[in-house]
Amino acid sequence: MMHKVMLIDDDVPMLKVLRQMIDWESLNLHIVGTTYSSAKALHMFKETAPDIVITDIGLPQTNGIELAAAFTRMQPEIRVIFLTCHEDFHYAQSALRLNADDYLLKDQLTAEQLEQSLKKSIRLLKAKATRMDHETSNYNNELFKHGLFQRVIDGVHPETTLGYASQLGISWGYPWFMLGIVHLNYSSYEQLYDQSDLPLILYAIYNIATELSASYEGITPFMEQGHLAVLYNYRLNLANNANQHFHNYLQELRWRCSQFIKVRLSTVAVTDKMLVQSIGPIYQSLIHHKNEFYVGDELTVSEINRFVQNIFLPSPQGFLDPYKPELERVLLKSDIEAVRHIVANIGQAALEQRVEPGEFIRDVSYLLRSIEMMFGNPNSDEAFYFYLSSARTLRDAMDLAVNKLVRIAENRHETGPAVREPKLQVIQQYIDRHLSENITSIDMARYLFLNPSYFSRYFKRLTGINFTDYVHQYKMKIAAKMLVTSSQTLESLAIGLGYSDRTYFSKVFKKYIGMTPSDYKTRHSAGRYAK
Repeated sequence: MMHKVMLIDDDVPMLKVLRQMIDWESLNLHIVGTTYSSAKALHMFKETAPDIVITDIGLPQTNGIELAAAFTRMQPEIRVIFLTCHEDFHYAQSALRLNADDYLLKDQLTAEQLEQSLKKSIRLLKAKATRMDHETSNYNNELFKHGLFQRVIDGVHPETTLGYASQLGISWGYPWFMLGIVHLNYSSYEQLYDQSDLPLILYAIYNIATELSASYEGITPFMEQGHLAVLYNYRLNLANNANQHFHNYLQELRWRCSQFIKVRLSTVAVTDKMLVQSIGPIYQSLIHHKNEFYVGDELTVSEINRFVQNIFLPSPQGFLDPYKPELERVLLKSDIEAVRHIVANIGQAALEQRVEPGEFIRDVSYLLRSIEMMFGNPNSDEAFYFYLSSARTLRDAMDLAVNKLVRIAENRHETGPAVREPKLQVIQQYIDRHLSENITSIDMARYLFLNPSYFSRYFKRLTGINFTDYVHQYKMKIAAKMLVTSSQTLESLAIGLGYSDRTYFSKVFKKYIGMTPSDYKTRHSAGRYAK
């Protein structure tokens, strides 16, 4: 029996790699559709009704996990294989419960691994496995849980909310509640994972929190947008220390996440007694104001009546200007200890002046972007600036800043020598001769007479990035120059560089250059004529 397969990845060359990697028909598999768009994927799924879907996790707009859930609702027997792109993702394995047959690392993917995963999916299809039905039930239960927490936040009548909880098997039989909010520390996250892995890591944290709650009576975790909320329902009892019970849970959650997935968490705990109808306003205040910013990874609010929003002050004009020349000077000397010292001084100044967290992070972002430009980095890492804007504590923000500055210092030395590597010169010459083609790592490996998996690892050690990123960067630098100096249309320029789809070309250009082709041309053409 021939089974139908659909491939989804927002990186078009990866789709070509998957097509080339194995002989699909020998496995009785037929690829019925490929797409780089999650929106198109939903329409294609309805039209083609595939048996197996291979999808990237880190898709924009709707990620791979959400797509898999949508596919499962439409077709419960669907088999799903996830792709991810980071080599250290194995840290999360023990914390995940995905409705998928497998997940594969892109940079280390071999034909054998892909075939094994597909054969597993085929076996499950033939056996008419029912595991996905169970996962669908779990997914629906999570939707209901989210609805319950939304009722709590919206202040729905207590009897209605408690009755809804009871229908989900959640017994809130006591009048009092404590509230916890759990955030990810991004300085620990970015050392191991890519931004595309973020939904999966948050899901892993939630799984750990849920499994741990089975050992802690009265505690219910909820997965919210980018963080966890934890409610503890308890009664006043002199024999039991409810505060300690709640703190023990949060401490063990932090420890387990540091052990299993190697990330740090920050927590805010409201341990004063609350009625269910009073939780919403307090939760909203904690989410929208970074009360914990100058406190650290653990903030405890023990008295609600005394709990008011932290008083922050506006950022003084030019607050960080004096630090820029200092940082540039020590970066030129690659003095990492001096970098750490200056960043620590910046953090201390913000703490002493109680600068409003959002404004402080904005100023730090401006400072780091200007330093990147000074040192000639053409590709601003927007994932980093997302992490920085999401940081909930001063420590996390300053650790992120140090990480970024250390990378800038290291790249000063790596950029020059790397292009002089004989092997890299050969690779660049091949790219130059095939600019109008969609070059993959498999194409390059064949040209060099290397095993594709070995070539991928070798290239990443050589350059610090994967081959696909390198080709995109190389082509986008050419595109940026031609946009200003050439009279070609955007369509002809895209085709000449191997991008048959103008929308995809514009998306890649923005990712690596930081703005759309039209914005880039307008800005740089204006500057050129002004001269």
